[in-house]
Amino acid sequence: MATSSKVNTLRSCEEVVFVSTKSSEEGSWNVASWDARTGNLLQTHRHGSSSPHTLCMLNGECILAASHSKPVIHVWNMLRQGQKHRKLICGAKIAALATSPDNNWIAAGMEDKIYIWQVCTGNLYSVLSHSSVEVKCLKFTPSGQHLVSAYKDGSVCVWELQDAVTLDPHRINEVRPVNTFFGHSGEVTDLHISLSNTVVTCGTDFSVRVWSLFSSEELKMFELGTAVTSVVMDHSELTLYAGDANGNVFSIDLHHKPAVRSVHLDVREPSDGFIVYPAHSAAVRRLCLSQDNVRIVSASDDMTVKIWSLISTVHPITIDLNEQVCDLLVTPVPAALVNPDAKPRVFLSNLKRNIHEVEADGAEDEIFIDIPVKLPQVSKPQMQMPTSGVEETSVTMQGNNSSLLKKHPDVVSLKDKANKLKKANEEIYQFALKEIIK
Repeated sequence: MATSSKVNTLRSCEEVVFVSTKSSEEGSWNVASWDARTGNLLQTHRHGSSSPHTLCMLNGECILAASHSKPVIHVWNMLRQGQKHRKLICGAKIAALATSPDNNWIAAGMEDKIYIWQVCTGNLYSVLSHSSVEVKCLKFTPSGQHLVSAYKDGSVCVWELQDAVTLDPHRINEVRPVNTFFGHSGEVTDLHISLSNTVVTCGTDFSVRVWSLFSSEELKMFELGTAVTSVVMDHSELTLYAGDANGNVFSIDLHHKPAVRSVHLDVREPSDGFIVYPAHSAAVRRLCLSQDNVRIVSASDDMTVKIWSLISTVHPITIDLNEQVCDLLVTPVPAALVNPDAKPRVFLSNLKRNIHEVEADGAEDEIFIDIPVKLPQVSKPQMQMPTSGVEETSVTMQGNNSSLLKKHPDVVSLKDKANKLKKANEEIYQFALKEIIK
């Protein structure tokens, strides 16, 4: 009965709030989910730890978060048949983590580089480097065609995914950002990308800046008078929400003073262009909006998460925690929560440390089927043979042709390539079989 009641509760739930904490203590959860409408606890996940800007999801089935102290990505599967907790070992401590909208790629910021892996194989396809400055934030665009990275020196880069995951390992060092923003004078603390590819960034230089993804032009800048720690924008791009280091949440009208590119917001002076909500008693680390723009969720260093209604004046739902919040994620109800007995669909392999070189290794192994093999011609005997010996001669010539065919270098090369393909197919089959019967 309890299970049936829980399933009914999940089916009536519209959106879920995932919260990750820094805790790695035995017995305490590390990632938990709540109903965004009621604030009811739905599920908890243990045996891990998290760092900021690393909480993400794969195909509504797996939750990922990077450890705050070790070079490890923790993976929790929400299905009963899946492996509950896994550790993916990386080469260095991860500062930012993101998954692509099509669930095919994982991007991780480690020190000053961005590593991109393919989910199903675990192959490392790219290592991107912009400068020697540490990566702080990573996010894919809603279309999944671009990856946006923010750095400790205030720069923001836009990478094209198709160029980044090139199969040619010799071109990796040639991959450069398609666009770079230089506006912040301090560390970028958060970034948001809208459905129309508008990029919003905030930083320790007290500013919130609005950019266009495909140009270096700064569209708007708001100065808040204190370090800005989180930012989000509604889907209609009418209102911007920013959290600061003092626990305030600013609701900013993006179309206030449209002719003025730089706007200073003073908390002490009331204005029509913004509203200040004293939401928390410490820094607001994360802000997320619901899909319908009806609710906003805030997470703070005061160890609380609050769910606010944007269409009514009711008191917010407050979730009290025993640990510091690291990250926040608001998503539609994952299918794995509603149907936990379903078969796993995400096959996440261990992450490789070396660049994937299939194209480089296989460049010499390509088989061009459309190119015919030219064989040396066998001269026909000029003398007439008896009728009774025609069949024997034919057999002899066929045998000679067969012998020449086997010894020809092109045929030998093709046979070697065919054998290599058979071996590769066998390895793929064994891997798939092993994953299926886990």
